[in-house]
Formats: sequence, structure tokens, C-alpha cells
Amino acid sequence: MADIELRVFRYFVVLAEERHFARAAERLGISPSTLTHQIQGLEARLGVTLCRRKPNTRVEVTDAGVRFLDQARQVLRQAEEAQRVARQAARGEIGRIEIGHMMSASFAGYIQEFVGAFRRANPAIEIVLRRQETLGQLNAIVEGKLDIGFTRPMRQYPPELRGFIVYEQPLIVALPGDHRLAQRKRIRPAALRDEKFITASLELDIGFPVYTELVTVLAGFKPNVTVRAPDISSVLTYVSAGYGISVVPQCMRRLGLPNVAYRELDVASPPLSPIACVYRRTESAPAVQAFIQVMHDRKLRD
Repeated sequence: MADIELRVFRYFVVLAEERHFARAAERLGISPSTLTHQIQGLEARLGVTLCRRKPNTRVEVTDAGVRFLDQARQVLRQAEEAQRVARQAARGEIGRIEIGHMMSASFAGYIQEFVGAFRRANPAIEIVLRRQETLGQLNAIVEGKLDIGFTRPMRQYPPELRGFIVYEQPLIVALPGDHRLAQRKRIRPAALRDEKFITASLELDIGFPVYTELVTVLAGFKPNVTVRAPDISSVLTYVSAGYGISVVPQCMRRLGLPNVAYRELDVASPPLSPIACVYRRTESAPAVQAFIQVMHDRKLRD
């Protein structure tokens, strides 16, 4: 059936339903002679008789025609479904979006709130979430393995990417539960001058190591970084084990590791930890574009 035009399937279905060439032709908006010619051509191509003319131009569908009718209707339904799906895809109503996110974006509740809301509004769009640190996300988006990334923002993105900040939260200090400063409700940056700092590896998490300097610069000293861990979970594990302290986004207090105390900074305006939405500059997939637009709209409301 692959070489039969879709309109010919429709011609036969209407003829089989009307059982009359003149009425079928009128319903199709063509002449009876054109319909006759098309049906004869279809029968010749298939090598079977699909219908027989009866007195008064009535039509009798043969056994072969009845079987062909079922298949023809199925072909038409599939064609209509294909058109519907194509239109939905073009409007961004269906599709698949691969989204990367940092652990802090998840703990901040940002992923749950806004990705969840987008899914409820667009149930036909499949969304896949993958936890990955900033540098890994940026590479994956460039390579087409991810569509969207929730990452730490960069001063300058690679030429293939764009990004904008969608969320910010205060930085706080994470320290061992038995640390002397854990007795305070708030900690002044100057009190951290002699502490050992734990931060993420420079090559693994762009932006995170800067958090420490954002705090220590307030007191005019350079941090003594003694441990660099592969991710924020490992950073807090080192803190829990008493290796030192760390500067982390406020949401990480939800991780609930034992022997880790979280304290706010005793400053008028604490430094902020931003989260950016990053995507390909040339992105053309309607579903992904729709998601980016939602994030832009959210940014404008904040």
C-alpha cells in the first residue's frame, strides 16, 4: 500500500460507505467519472476487484473490498494521527526534553516547583532529569546530550550557549557540629580567618570555589583551602568528618548530614548563590523553546 496515494484510500472508503458513485463523488467534491477512474486504477494496481456496479449506479463491495476497507480506514486514521502529532510537536505541545541540574538546584526546590509545573501544564512532553555538575552540563548541552541545564552562571558562556539567572539564595557556613563557632547563631566573616576551608575541585564545579572567596573577601583575607572534593555532597562529608568548614548555598542544610551545623553570615547583605538556565543558542525544538520561554517568564516575575 506504500505506493498508493492517501486520497485514493479516502475515495474508496467514501464509496464503500455511500455504495453509490454519484453520491460518493458529490461528498468528495469530484466528478463521478474521476471517482470511477481512480477506483479502476486502484483495482488495477492491486490486481483485485474491490466493488461491482449494480443497477441504478449502486455499488456492491466484494469480500476483497471489505478487507481492504478495514485497512484503508486504518491508514486514514494513522495519517490523521500523524498530522495531529506533527501539529502538536510544531506548537511545542509534545516532545522530549533532557534537563541537567546541580544538586543544589534540587535541594533549593527549584526543579520540583518549576519543572513540575511545566509537566502538569504539558503532560505530553516527556522530561528527563539528570544530576550533573556545571562543567559536565555545559559540555552535554553543546554535544546535544542535554537540552537545558540548571547550572552555576558563567561570566561568559561558550559561543554555542546562552544562559540567564533564574534563582538566587544566600550563602551560609557549614561547619562540624562540635566546632567552637557552631555555638553562635550567626558568624561574622572575620571569625573564619584561621579556619581550614573545604571546597569543590576547580575543574569539576565551575563557580562553587568562588563562594568561599565571596565570603572571605568581606573580611579582607584569603582562605586556607586544605581539601578539594569532587562535589558538594563530598564537601559536606569532609565537613562532617571534621576536616574543616565550607561555604555553601543555604538550601544544602536540607541534606541533613550528621555532625554538620549550618550558620548564617552576620552581614547586612550576604553573598548570593545564583542558578542559571542554560541552553543552546541555536535551539529550535518547539518543546525546548516552550520550556525556555517559561523560565524567561519566571525570571521577569521575580
